[in-house]
Amino acid sequence: MRRLLVGLLALSLPPSTRLPAQSPEDRAAVAALRDSLAGVTDSLSLQRLEAATIQVAKQQRDDPLLHCRLGFIAYRLGELTNAKSHYDDAAGEFEWAGELRPDWPYAWYGLGLAELAQGEHAVIAIENLRQQLGKDYLTKAARALARAAQADPSFAQASIDLANTALTQRIQPRLEVALQAVRLTAASAAGRNAGVQLARGRVEREVGDADSAVAGFQAYLRVGGDSGLGLLELARTYYYAQRPADGWRTYFAGARLARSPEAVELYRADLSVVAGPDELAPFDGFTSPGPRAAWLERFWLRRDITEAREPGERLAEHYRRWFYAWHNFGLVSRHRHYDITERYRADQTTFDDRGAIYLRHGSPDKRATYPRVLDRLEPNETWLYRRPPPDGDLIFHFVAREDVQDYKLVESLADALFTGFRGALALQGHRGLDPLTSDLFASRADINPLYARLGNTVGSANAAGALAAERTLGQHSIAAGTTSDSYRRVFVTPLDVSVSEFVVGSRARPGQELHVVFAIPGQRLTPVPDSTRVLYPVSFRLVVSDSLDNLVARLDTTRVFAAQAPLRHGAYLTGRLALPVPPGAYRYRLLVEERGGDTGDLVTRDSIAVGVLDGARFAASDLVLGRQGSGLVWTTGSDTVPLNPLSRFPEGGSAELYYEVYGLATGAPYHTVVRLEREGGRSLFHRLFGGGQAPVLFEFDAPADGPVTRVRRAVDLRDAAKGIYVLAVEIRDPTTAASLVRRRQFVIVSR
Repeated sequence: MRRLLVGLLALSLPPSTRLPAQSPEDRAAVAALRDSLAGVTDSLSLQRLEAATIQVAKQQRDDPLLHCRLGFIAYRLGELTNAKSHYDDAAGEFEWAGELRPDWPYAWYGLGLAELAQGEHAVIAIENLRQQLGKDYLTKAARALARAAQADPSFAQASIDLANTALTQRIQPRLEVALQAVRLTAASAAGRNAGVQLARGRVEREVGDADSAVAGFQAYLRVGGDSGLGLLELARTYYYAQRPADGWRTYFAGARLARSPEAVELYRADLSVVAGPDELAPFDGFTSPGPRAAWLERFWLRRDITEAREPGERLAEHYRRWFYAWHNFGLVSRHRHYDITERYRADQTTFDDRGAIYLRHGSPDKRATYPRVLDRLEPNETWLYRRPPPDGDLIFHFVAREDVQDYKLVESLADALFTGFRGALALQGHRGLDPLTSDLFASRADINPLYARLGNTVGSANAAGALAAERTLGQHSIAAGTTSDSYRRVFVTPLDVSVSEFVVGSRARPGQELHVVFAIPGQRLTPVPDSTRVLYPVSFRLVVSDSLDNLVARLDTTRVFAAQAPLRHGAYLTGRLALPVPPGAYRYRLLVEERGGDTGDLVTRDSIAVGVLDGARFAASDLVLGRQGSGLVWTTGSDTVPLNPLSRFPEGGSAELYYEVYGLATGAPYHTVVRLEREGGRSLFHRLFGGGQAPVLFEFDAPADGPVTRVRRAVDLRDAAKGIYVLAVEIRDPTTAASLVRRRQFVIVSR
C-alpha cells in the first residue's frame, strides 16, 4: 500500500512545465491516476495523499490539471466512505478546473461523475424539490458530461457516461443532448470504441429510432463488443421494433455466446423480474453458455405452453411489458426507502413496484386512484387482476410515500393515509370511518364489493372486521402476485366450452391416444353465410404437457361446421380430437377460437393419467359414457361408440358404457363389477341397501378376446334422481388377483 501511495503522490505532483491545452500526456497521467486510485482501499492513507496534494495546490492555485487530480482523489474517497461530502469536494475541484480551462474535457467529465454520485446520495424529498426547479444533481451531471463531449467529441468515456445518465433520467431534452453527443463521438475516430456504439444503440432506442438502434448494436458487435451482451441488446431492439422472429433468434444466439459476467448478469436481470430465487437457481448454477441457453429456451417455452400459445409469444410479451415498464414505472434513483407499511422488498432497482407487478402479470383489468390530499393522503393506485376460482382476484395497492416517483406495494388501501401503518391500525378501533377515508374506500367500489361496504361506514357501522378482511386480501395478493407470473388469454366473447376426455389404446400405432370431446354453445359463435347454409369455422389447439409444463404432444387444426340455419340457444357444435401420448401423468390445454381471436375459450385439465395400453400387460382404458341420440359417435374398428360431450343424462334414461381391457390371453376369464355412487352424499342405492360401499349395479364374468378386449354395456339409470354421480368399474384378473378400477363422473338432469 505504501508503494502504491508513493506512486500516487508522484502522479499527483505537477510537472515543471505545462502545455497550453490538455495534451495526450496530461490525459495519460490522469488516466493512470484513476487506474491507481481504483486499487486503493485504505481511506485514511488516501486522505493523507489528498492533504499532501492540497499543499501543492496552494502553491499552484491556477493549475487545472492539479485540480483534476484532486477531484479524482476526492471522488475515490467518496466511493470508499460513501460520504457525500467527498463528492462535494470532488465537484468543487472539477468545477474549478473547468473554469480555468473550459476546453478540457476531463474537467467536465469529472464534474459529471461527481454530480451523478451526489444525485444518488441525495435525500429523496429534497431531491424531488430540486428536480422540479431543474437544479437536481443529475441535471448538472448531464450538462457537465455533455460539456465534455462538446469540448472534445473524441473523448469517448464522457459520451458514454452522458448516455448512461440520460437513460437513467429518461427526460427528453437530456436524451437529445446525449443522442447528439454519442452520434458525434460514434462518427469520429472514437467510434472504434465498443462502449460508444453500445451507448449509441441504447440512446437511439430510447428516443424511438429502432432502425438506428439496430445499426448501433450491429456496429458494437463489429468493433469487437461483447457478443452475448450485444446480441441481447439487439434482440431487445427487434422486439421493440415488433420483429419477434428476429428477436427470438437473436436472443438465444446471444445466450449461446454469453460468457462475460456483464452479459450473464443482463440475461439474469431480465429473468429476475419474472422468476423467483428458487426458479433462478438452475440459471445461476450453469458454468457454460450452451446449457444455460437450452435452459432459457425451456423457461420461456413452458410459459407459452401454460396458455397454449405459439412458441415465443411469452418472450415477446415480456419485452413489450419491459419497455412499457421502463418508460412508465422506471426508478430514477437506485436507493429506495421503505417504511413499515411497505412489506414487499423488491430485489431489483430498475422499476418501482408497479413495474414489478406489470412485468409479472401485464396490464391490469381495472385501475383506480384517489387524488392526493396534502398531509392526509399519499399518491395512490389500485390494480385489479381478475382470476377465476379457486385462485380468486388479485388486488394490489401502491403508495408513493415521500418520493412521488417510487410507488411501493402496501397491504391495505388504508396504508395510503398520511399517518401510515399506525393510522391504519387506529381505524380498526373506531366504529366508523371519517369522510375522507370512506371516500377513499368508495373510490375502489368497482374493484371489489368489500370496498363499497367500507365506503358506507361513516360514523355508523363497526368497520374493524371489514378492514381486517381487506388487509388479508392485500396480503394474499402480494404473496401470490410477487411469486408468480401470467399471460392470460382474454376473450371479448367467452365460449364456455364443455369438455371431457378419455385415454384408450391407439388403433393406428402402438401406444395410447388421448381423446378430448367438446361441446361449443352455438349461439356464441358468428355464422358465415354460404349459399343455402351457414358455416362455423373454429380453430383448435390441444397441448399436452407434463407437470412442469414441458411439451409432450400438440395438435393444431381448424374445423368448419355447417348448419342449415344459425344455431339458437341450447344448440351445440360437438366433436372429438385425438392425440397420441406416451405413458405418464399430464395436464392439457384446449384452446378453441373463432376466426379473429375475440371469441374463444381456454380449457385446462391438470390431472390426466396415461397408462401403458399396449396389450402386453394387464391394463384398462378410461371409461367412455355415451348417450344414444347425442349426435356424436366415435367409430373404432367395427364399433360405433356413442359419446356425450356434455356428460349429462336425462332422468329415467340410460347410458352406454364402453371401455377396453388389455393384456389377457384369448379366452382368459375376467370379472367385472359396476357400481354407482352419488357425489356429495349418500346415493339412492345407499338408502335402499345400506352399507359403506356403493351397491353393485351389475357384475359379470366374461372371456377375454385377446390382447385387447372391447366391452360395451348399457347402464340403466331409471332409479337415479337428478344429481352428480360417479360410475365405477372394477376389473379383476382371477389368474393374478390383480384388480383395476376406473371412474367416470356425470350428471343426471330433469327431462
